[in-house]
Amino acid sequence: MKRLTSLAMQYKIYPIFMFMVSTFLAITVVVQNISIAEILNAMLLSANHDLLNLLIFTLIILIARATFNTMNQMVGNQMAAKVKRDLRQRLIIKQSKDSIGVQMNTLTESVDGIVPFFNSYFPQVFKSTMVPLLIIIAMCFVHLNTALIMIVTAPFIPLFYIIFGLKTRDESKDKMSYLNQFSQQFLNKVKGLITLKLFNRTEYTEKELYEESTTFRDLTMRILKSAFLSGLMLEFISMLGIGLVALEAGLGLILFHNIDFKTAAIAIILAPEFYNAIKDLGQSFHTGKQSEGSSDVLFEVLDREDKEPKPQIQTRLSQSSLIRLDQVKFKYKDADEYALRDINLNIRSGEHIALIGKSGAGKSTLAQLIAQNLEPQSGAITYQQNDLNIGFLSQTPYIFNASIRDNITMFHQVDDAQILQVLADVELKEKVLSLKYGLDTRIGEGGEMLSGGQMRRIELSRILLEHPDLLIFDEPATGLDVKTENVIQNVIEQQFSNITMITIAHRAHTIKNADRRILIEQGTLKLGDAHKLNDLGQGGDEHETTD
Repeated sequence: MKRLTSLAMQYKIYPIFMFMVSTFLAITVVVQNISIAEILNAMLLSANHDLLNLLIFTLIILIARATFNTMNQMVGNQMAAKVKRDLRQRLIIKQSKDSIGVQMNTLTESVDGIVPFFNSYFPQVFKSTMVPLLIIIAMCFVHLNTALIMIVTAPFIPLFYIIFGLKTRDESKDKMSYLNQFSQQFLNKVKGLITLKLFNRTEYTEKELYEESTTFRDLTMRILKSAFLSGLMLEFISMLGIGLVALEAGLGLILFHNIDFKTAAIAIILAPEFYNAIKDLGQSFHTGKQSEGSSDVLFEVLDREDKEPKPQIQTRLSQSSLIRLDQVKFKYKDADEYALRDINLNIRSGEHIALIGKSGAGKSTLAQLIAQNLEPQSGAITYQQNDLNIGFLSQTPYIFNASIRDNITMFHQVDDAQILQVLADVELKEKVLSLKYGLDTRIGEGGEMLSGGQMRRIELSRILLEHPDLLIFDEPATGLDVKTENVIQNVIEQQFSNITMITIAHRAHTIKNADRRILIEQGTLKLGDAHKLNDLGQGGDEHETTD
């Protein structure tokens, strides 16, 4: 809770605004209930000359209360959106060494899991602090005994929801940790479906997945059980407190005659407001503890120092080629053989290179090495500049459960005009503007669903905003319809004609404009027909040849 609260306090304008709005909300709550008591008292005394004015005044206060309550919630939603965007940006920059399933779950489920703390719990904290405080202050002047009952009984409510909240936090953390494991296991099984079928292990895997999903369901039900039990106890204590206030007011009005009807009415009407405000905080506290469980997993990733150092960019300003690979070897962890061996290659600025070869030959691995996503076991990869901006268009773009704007900008602040321009370049502008919420339309799970071609164009829009110095296309036409493929080819020709580009492709027409075609066979570069393989660098600038 402290970590999440300190994170919220980094956006000071939102908590300050919540405090101000909650203060005005608390004033309207007190004034509204006193005015209702005045209306009842006027009706009892048949003072009709004041009734109309009281009704109009009460209506105005009701509207003001609804307005302030809505404003408080809107501020919470704005802060939650800001925090979520910034956390995702930090996670992307972090480049964790976790498996892809765990990374995707952290970016989506874990980040979404902490949102209720900012848009539900945090606004309720201010609301449930100011409303009861002003009610007690008002009751000290109206009826001191009622104020004392509220002061004595109120602490039992937070005591119970703290006890249940701590239990919920631990269960939520267990749930998110298990979801990380389950996500990666599910992803691995999906990737290996063909292998599992060949070895007749599909039924066993299906049973295993069912057991794992059942375990996750049980963890979720445990949290719901705690929520229902917590709600029951909060209702019981609230009803007990309201009953004591009503009893005291009733005895004072009917038996002891030490208070009048208006005072008793104010006490009885304000009591539910007082206890409900604290009870609502209890429900939100339960939600906040669920967010805390998600945040433990999230902050563990952000705070962790990766054991494996990130690849260090080696620059050599004197070399004539933009990128140079010298005797590069790479082997995946636990693999017996090298995926790439003795790779010598010079990539000159502005040239378009096509990597060709059979599936599994090492084309994608070479591209990942050039993009600095992998580090070779031996040899050297040097760059002519240390701030080389590399764009990568993959075969399977990932769409976040977020808005179109965030999916294109990757949670950075970018002008709408720039976003619409890149959408126009990939012929998605009209489609996006036709949606109800435009750029703020949520896509992915729970939002507007996009076709495979539209997803690929969303990723292409990301690259257009980056203005890369080097662009890598990994099978850009795989699985696309003719229209989308033509759109991508047109964008490549118009927008990236003057930058260095590496394309991995099987289709001949996708690499027809390549300056060089490099064949990879079994992890090595092969010289072939001069018409197909124009030029291969042989390890140093002194060995470079011209096309």
